[in-house]
Amino acid sequence: MQGMTNPPGLPADLEVGRENAELCLLARFFNGFSNSTRLSIMLLLARRGEMRVGELVRELGAPQPRISDHLRCLSWCGYVKVRRSGRNAYYSLADERVLEVLRLGWEILQDNVDRVRSCEEIDGRQRRRPA
Repeated sequence: MQGMTNPPGLPADLEVGRENAELCLLARFFNGFSNSTRLSIMLLLARRGEMRVGELVRELGAPQPRISDHLRCLSWCGYVKVRRSGRNAYYSLADERVLEVLRLGWEILQDNVDRVRSCEEIDGRQRRRPA
């Protein structure tokens, strides 16, 4: 397409379209931020640094298996890292850029709170459109 410029920081060859594998992978990356438990884990780790599973369970009031499942997902996908010391596992954010994504998301949300709250597409509550 003529007349298009590429935004800084995005690959010039990233094609758009539903069937584009790289774009689908990017959407999948953002799905990592789409769960309130995962977001809570990342926010706690950003605020407190390293934490053990039991500490996260106490703070979030969620069952240990659920927290462990989310931590496995977050760790596998590179949002958090784990450091083992004896029988203990300590989780922390894997990359400062994860915090930046959270920060940017929060800033954008503040400018669009009412719209995001009422959007029926984001959470799948699609309305039937009149014919």
